[in-house]
Amino acid sequence: MSAYLLAHFAKSQLWHASTLLFGFFLTEACGLDARTMSFIMAGSLVVNGVADAVVGTGWSDSDTIAASTIRCQAIAAPVTCLFFLLFCATPLLDPTVRVAWSMTALMGFRLAYPFIDVPQNAMVVSIARKQVARRALLAKRNMVSGLAGLGVAVLAAPLLIHERSMVAWLGWAGGLSVLVCFTALLLRAFEAEPAREPAASDTHERSSIPVLVTLAVMMVACSTFRALEPYYGAFAGKGTGLLVWAAIGGLLGQPLWIVGARRLGEGGILTVAAALLMLATIVLLGPWRAGPVSAATVGLCFGAGASGLWLILWSAMMARAAAGQATGHVGIFTCVSKLAQGVAMLLLGQVLATSPYRTALADPWSAPSLLMVAALVAIALACLMLIPALRVSRTAFGERPATRRPAARPDRG
Repeated sequence: MSAYLLAHFAKSQLWHASTLLFGFFLTEACGLDARTMSFIMAGSLVVNGVADAVVGTGWSDSDTIAASTIRCQAIAAPVTCLFFLLFCATPLLDPTVRVAWSMTALMGFRLAYPFIDVPQNAMVVSIARKQVARRALLAKRNMVSGLAGLGVAVLAAPLLIHERSMVAWLGWAGGLSVLVCFTALLLRAFEAEPAREPAASDTHERSSIPVLVTLAVMMVACSTFRALEPYYGAFAGKGTGLLVWAAIGGLLGQPLWIVGARRLGEGGILTVAAALLMLATIVLLGPWRAGPVSAATVGLCFGAGASGLWLILWSAMMARAAAGQATGHVGIFTCVSKLAQGVAMLLLGQVLATSPYRTALADPWSAPSLLMVAALVAIALACLMLIPALRVSRTAFGERPATRRPAARPDRG
């Protein structure tokens, strides 16, 4: 399991870099306008989503955790990292070729990444066969992903926000690429027997709809907020504090949600997550929003709240994946996620293109600032709208209502 979590840590840094920094990188480091950035990002995410679905549904369940799948990750890792490095080198080129170069490199990255991502995610159902164990593994994955996001926020984001040397930026990208390739090779030592393939029930199929709808709403909102974080840090927040605290919130939230799952149930977790997100909304609209305390509050509440919903959605999907066709379920799930992120980038590009965001972000009532607020509210509403669905189909954590034990008769002590 250690090799798996290490590989997930490395892969997650690639993904966090693409969601947190790529948009900011294209406009601020490469000099592209906001609309061009949004079209490049959205188009590449659509390609990534379709590739996820094709890769996921194209693999038979017997291949999900087989050696061929793990070999595929080892082969795909250097290809993915090559395109990642080519994309990161865009500012070194003549401005006249940057659009074509960045689009080509990013499309290559999006096409190669699913061959690491989908099979690695599907391995959860083979490493942890029981529902409680899967929940614990997903929490560990999310914590590792939180560490990866923290690494990107602490190491990579300052290089862009504070306009440090491109040599340092490329050095970070190169070091990350080496780590991704090394851990993908290390994962080849992982061996597990093929997962059994019980037939998926109709209940699983019907109950997947609210999960996917909630996922789509969450990812549009979450991706919008995350893509705006570096802009906020550069032009309103006086640094990377929001990015760092958001990563810490997501990291610290996971063990708390695991405990909360036993005490509060899914509905309780979602209610608390929604409350945290609304607290972040109130602080973000306040007069001290740019201060360090406000950045910590908003970041922690956003990170913890969003990670609670994220854990429940992944748990719900993995409960279905365990019934069979794991890569197919993962591929559809991540496809919906990527398509929603593409919508978010189009929305972001439109707002940035129609406002002087470099100065407007300092105003809490400007369009870019209100977009961040709207994103937090949307994630909170996504938490609340999932609660009724979980009451109808309690599969998010594989739980069933507890059987009541008969009361002991007094005469039997």
